[in-house]
Amino acid sequence: MKKIRKLLAPSFLALVLSACQSTTPPSWYTTPQETNSDYIQAVGQGRTLNSAKQSALSQINSELWTQVNSSFSMREVAKNFNDKSNNYSVVDNKINSKTANVTFTGIEYTKNDKNDIAYFVQARIKKQTVIQQLKTDIRNTNEQAKIQLDALTHQDPLIWWMENKNANEYRDSVIVRMAMLSALTSGQALPSAPSVKTLLEKKSTMQSRMLIRIVRSYHDKKSAEFLARALNEQGIATTMGANSRATHTLKMTSEFRRAFMASSYISTKVTTLSLTNNQNRHIIATQEIISTGNSMSGYDLANEGSERNFSDIINEKGIWSALGLK
Repeated sequence: MKKIRKLLAPSFLALVLSACQSTTPPSWYTTPQETNSDYIQAVGQGRTLNSAKQSALSQINSELWTQVNSSFSMREVAKNFNDKSNNYSVVDNKINSKTANVTFTGIEYTKNDKNDIAYFVQARIKKQTVIQQLKTDIRNTNEQAKIQLDALTHQDPLIWWMENKNANEYRDSVIVRMAMLSALTSGQALPSAPSVKTLLEKKSTMQSRMLIRIVRSYHDKKSAEFLARALNEQGIATTMGANSRATHTLKMTSEFRRAFMASSYISTKVTTLSLTNNQNRHIIATQEIISTGNSMSGYDLANEGSERNFSDIINEKGIWSALGLK
């Protein structure tokens, strides 16, 4: 009998402790205050106080997007922002949540509580604070775009284009904030971001003008084709022949080092890549790539294997890292 009691005691104790746990959220959490003309309000819960606060911040963003969705079309904002182009991004109500979430400052945490399983917070932010921050964010993004435009005057155009490939993120950031502002300040004029528009146009123009001439050794045909294909996939045009429109020259210099070991023909190809700006003759990148191949039949097949390995290295590193550009 004592043995049975000993076996039951731990389970009984766990049951009692479980019954004593408090799992009921506070009343203010289940009936939160509603957003009004002065404040946007939300509640959140989490396993820690910080995660509860993060949950409340997400709810504030959701509350803003509820207002945007019910009163405004993101597609219309995008169209108005790109008023001189029909080729605008569809950043409508299905916009990516990572882009849509805005980190606001000035959040007030008016209440917090916890039970045995979670923390709970109530948060609010003044609508006027949100409006001012959205306007400031748009101005700052426009200023960042202006800095990038100014950099083009003293930077290699290919490197500049690489640094601004993701300039669409500037546009999306501005459009998100414009949509929120439109919902919060109905009828008021929205701030503009002319430098962001100009940056997008300049990025597209520079890409269309870019042409890289690939100059190769006689035995680099396959490797040159691999490089051209990789550059084309990035949206950069290439040519193998002389062309007055070429903005850059990519020179390939290579040598094969051969060895015969354990009945296998081994070919090691050492390729030096040098990328030059054709206008000022400045070398903007150099890189050495060592690739290998082997064959039981002879050096010809081993050479082909080293060129295939060259392609694998380009794919693994990415074309820009392979060229020595970061």
